[in-house]
Amino acid sequence: MTAPRTVVVVQARMGSTRLPGKVLSEIEGDPLLAWTIRGVQAIRGVAQVVVATTTEPSDDPVAALADGLGVASHRGSVHDVLARCHDAVVPFEPDVVVRQTADNPFPDPNVAAAQVRSLVQGGLDYVGIDGWPLGIAAEACRMTALEAANREATDLADREHVMPFLYRQPDRFQVGRLRRTGRAVPAVEGARYTVDTADDLAFARELAARLGHGPPVDLAELETIIADEPELLELNAAVEQRSWREVQPREAGRWTS
Repeated sequence: MTAPRTVVVVQARMGSTRLPGKVLSEIEGDPLLAWTIRGVQAIRGVAQVVVATTTEPSDDPVAALADGLGVASHRGSVHDVLARCHDAVVPFEPDVVVRQTADNPFPDPNVAAAQVRSLVQGGLDYVGIDGWPLGIAAEACRMTALEAANREATDLADREHVMPFLYRQPDRFQVGRLRRTGRAVPAVEGARYTVDTADDLAFARELAARLGHGPPVDLAELETIIADEPELLELNAAVEQRSWREVQPREAGRWTS
């Protein structure tokens, strides 16, 4: 049996509302986006990584960084992220698409690989996560499912957040979650490894400084650091994670163009 062709799309742009320009903020001398890219490049079985950014001039440095790292890039709509991610992967003819956001500098390639295995072995259309901390995993889906979403989704939230069209329809799509079976020790519960705010960035920088190496990073390494220094969690403990329904006010409308 031929292994499915897996392509990772890294969604990246400079125009974050909470922390503008965060994807190029430096962590131990490298841009946050570079950490993300190198992390997903380590996912076993990945055939291609492509950065999906926008046509805005402010995102020229994002495309330039991808080029400098030898990674393909695609430029598309600011708000129709579904179309942007879909169009980014089409030239590489994937069977499976892994979607990662560029504000996650510590993606664990083993977790993403397990999501892909779950998708393929379970005959699923979409695999998310259950019980894993924010910023560690990705989302995986069949290209056929992503094509259906791109073709049919009209809700603005679906178009801006890419995957809700799939997991909100479990009666149509086969939806699964990769469950974390071995829970973390209490000292590291509640840790968030995504970068939404300046406090998150400060936390990521402290972790990176203690790692002693660049990406890829294993979640166990991060949790060992925090178990030894639980006070680090105070750096971003006050950050409130917004759901995909809270991120953009345009979600109340429908996509018409």
